[in-house]
Amino acid sequence: MNNTIILYDQKISSNKDMLVPFSDTGAILKFVSENNQPVIHFWVTPPTVILGMQDKRLANVHAGLDLLSEKNYLFYLRNSGGLGVVTDAGILNCTLFLPDKDNLLIDDAYEKMYNLLKQAFSEKIQTGEISDSYCPGTYDLSINRQKFAGISQRRSGNAVAVMAYISVTGDQKKRSQLMKDFYEVSDFPKNRFEYPHINLHAMENLDKLLGTDLDIETAKEKIINVLLQQNYQVDREEFFIIQNSLPYREAYNNTLTDLIKRNQKLLEEK
Repeated sequence: MNNTIILYDQKISSNKDMLVPFSDTGAILKFVSENNQPVIHFWVTPPTVILGMQDKRLANVHAGLDLLSEKNYLFYLRNSGGLGVVTDAGILNCTLFLPDKDNLLIDDAYEKMYNLLKQAFSEKIQTGEISDSYCPGTYDLSINRQKFAGISQRRSGNAVAVMAYISVTGDQKKRSQLMKDFYEVSDFPKNRFEYPHINLHAMENLDKLLGTDLDIETAKEKIINVLLQQNYQVDREEFFIIQNSLPYREAYNNTLTDLIKRNQKLLEEK
């Protein structure tokens, strides 16, 4: 595999850019698949709730969306399954794009992200579902059974995107309360789908769990340092050339069009 990994450290400059990271994900997957070239993508958002396709099934989802608007949170529906997460200035979204998907089992891809974050932050990090967190999953990451991150993945062509949501700093209780309120409002009356019963103490920030000062920039550098130790050469410039190429723009626009349609439909149903 190519031992150069391309870094895309994305800046979300305004509310109108909220669909951009997931549009990039589709385009980067295509690039990685065709060029056998790994990429790592960092991004941070304004206060936003990213909903999963499963959230559309809530009995009274429009009331939940009204609640988010009243609390001044942006929201949008991503083009993958699962449940909602809160992102803001204290949350680092980190995606590892790997080529040669056909020789990388689903669990192996998850393990790569798990090991990357374990080496970057603490040997105490464990995997396993924290069922009373928001967006619980098999590859939740926790310390002393308090979740600070969740991992998901997308596969396309011959590439895989392993996506980690990392609570680095900020008010994690407030995020959990927001999602608890969202599900309580949106799932009334109860329907046949099971949604998380959120415990406000099930999740915590990484800085609190490690008992150290930690911010987003420091977290990024810790992850990059592990990649360097793994003998990757980190290219911080090439992505901006790739991003302006015709194949990339076409793949980006195709993904963006799909996301816009999904979100327009959600708002129309609202």
